Order: sequence, then structure tokens, then C-alpha cells
Amino acid sequence: MRFLRLVLGLSTLLVAAALLGCSAPEAPVGPREKTDGESVAVEVNALAPAFAGKTLGGGEVRLADYVGSHVVLLEFWSVFCKSCLEEMPHIEELQRRYGADGLQVISVNTDVFSASRIQKTLDRAGLHPPYPVVLDVRQEVVKAYNVEVLPVTVVVDRSGWIRLYQEGYRPGDESRFERVVRRYLGKEGAGDVTLASRGGVTAFAPAGGELVAVGSRVPELRSNALGGQEVRVGRGSPQLLFFWSLYCRPCRAEFGPATKLAERFQGQGLRVWAVNVDNPALEPRIRRFLAGRRSPPCVVDWGGRGIARALGVRATPSVVLLDAEGRVVHAAEGRVEWEQLEGAVEGMLAARGR
Repeated sequence: MRFLRLVLGLSTLLVAAALLGCSAPEAPVGPREKTDGESVAVEVNALAPAFAGKTLGGGEVRLADYVGSHVVLLEFWSVFCKSCLEEMPHIEELQRRYGADGLQVISVNTDVFSASRIQKTLDRAGLHPPYPVVLDVRQEVVKAYNVEVLPVTVVVDRSGWIRLYQEGYRPGDESRFERVVRRYLGKEGAGDVTLASRGGVTAFAPAGGELVAVGSRVPELRSNALGGQEVRVGRGSPQLLFFWSLYCRPCRAEFGPATKLAERFQGQGLRVWAVNVDNPALEPRIRRFLAGRRSPPCVVDWGGRGIARALGVRATPSVVLLDAEGRVVHAAEGRVEWEQLEGAVEGMLAARGR
């Protein structure tokens, strides 16, 4: 009998513990709110890491679309961060006041919740950001910017350099943000802008996709060369696609080898294209950039939303080698191994001749 009472007692405790566990309050995943001391602001002289992400409205945003033409303010926040929500109305006001002058705010939510959960939090707080809200559920942007506490506010000038990095928020800090924003809105952007790469690549699309697999066959794709003529990709002749961006510093070292490879195999039917994935507003700068260097013919895939998306290319530099039937012979992201790629081209052309 005593044994039975002991078993029942333990069972009751286990059930109670389970119920408590089920009803335990949620806790943040990732950076937590800074609650001690004053906010900490430092002037930084470092290139802003490139990033891209999916937004609350279902679209996509990337830093490269704004650097060169806008001063960018990044706000990192969480639904668990009270001071974040206190800061946001002031950030909204900055966007409304200076948006026409070239300010672009990008909000970065650091939680792992669904878009509907984030939207409900904003609605309850009476917040209606007039700018994109990135859902950084993979903590990719958080890691790139070394965000350890919240909120974090970052100001990036038109040249792509971080000019302010602040941890925490206290009432009145918005005056500091406004001073920094006004200062850099008055500066002209640099003519030759790049972004800091991560792992040797510059992201232009949200993480999560996969580069097209070797051996798979791609559909026929169409785009335009920078000169306006139509370009067909994936059918008719072997093709090497070299994806690049003005903001990608590692890409610049690849133009020479790409041109040499194009010249070597030109008489054997290989077409080499330098596929640009930037915003169409940058076309004049793209033309100026290419005018000063040897390059394969340039194909424009504005925003990487055509050829790049179809092939799963989400960062630059990337290369994809296709045979005449559209089968993938080689695909790689990051620093190009040109000797390996040259061997793949030789093997592909030899098989074609048999």
C-alpha cells in the first residue's frame, strides 16, 4: 500500500511538471535585450557586410539595392525586447522625415516566429513600419553584424561603410541617430563601392536555396546582353555563366581569368557570359566599370531574379557551366578554381566531339 501511494505521488509530480513545462513562458532565441546601464554607441569605419533576406510582406530585400544611393539605417529587434518597441516609433519618424532625402531604414527581426506572429506584435504595439522588415530566422544577418544584445542600430553611409553602431536604447538616443543620418545624407556616394564579403561571397538573395546540381538539366532561359540583344541560356551551345556584382570585391579578380578562358575556347563553340545581378538603376555605373577592363560579354539579370534564381545562384562570385543541351557540368560558389573549371570545359568539349 505504501508502495502504491509512493507511485501515485510520483505520478502526480510528473504530471504537474509536464503541465508546468507546457505552460512555461516563451523565451527569446538569439540576442537578448540589453537592460543594464546606458546604451553604447561607437563610430565604426568598416565595410558593411552584404546581406539579403525575405521580408514580412513576402518580398525580398538586399543591402546592395541601396548602398551607393542611400544612407541605410538597420534596426535589429525582437518581440521580447521592450526597449526595441520603444525605439521603433522614432525610427519610423526618421524614415518619414528623411526618406525623400535618401534615407532607407531596414528592420531586422531576430526571432524564429512566423510572419503572422511578428505582424501581430507590431499591430498590438501600434507600429506600422514604412520600410521593409527582414525575417532573420536563420540569424544570418545577426551573425554578419555581430549582434549579441538588442536593440542594435546601425547607420551605413552611401559608400557602404558603417558609421554608427549602437547597442541598447534609452529615450533621447533618437537625437543621436538623427544627427548621424543628417551628416551622411549630405555626403556624395563614392564612385567605386563594394561590400564586405562573408566566406568569400557577397549575398544578393536570401539564404536557403541550393545551387543547381551537376547533372541536372535546366530549362531554356532568356535575358538580354548589356547592349540590348536577346541572349538564350541553356540551349544551342555550351555556355559558362560567371555571376558578378558591382558590390562584390572578390568578383573583380575573376574578370581576367574569365576573359582568358573565353578567348582560349572561343573557336570551339563555348560562350562565356558575365552575368550581372545588380539593380537596373546601376546600369550607368556597370557600363563605366566594364569600360575600364577586359571582360566577357555582359548579360544583365536585374536583381538576380531570372537566370540566377532559376539556377539557385544566391551569391557572387558563382559559376555554372552548361553543355549544349542545358545539362549542368560544373557549378560552384565563391572563389573560382579556374584550373578545375578549365578541365571541366575540356572534358565537356571532348565528349561533345565524340
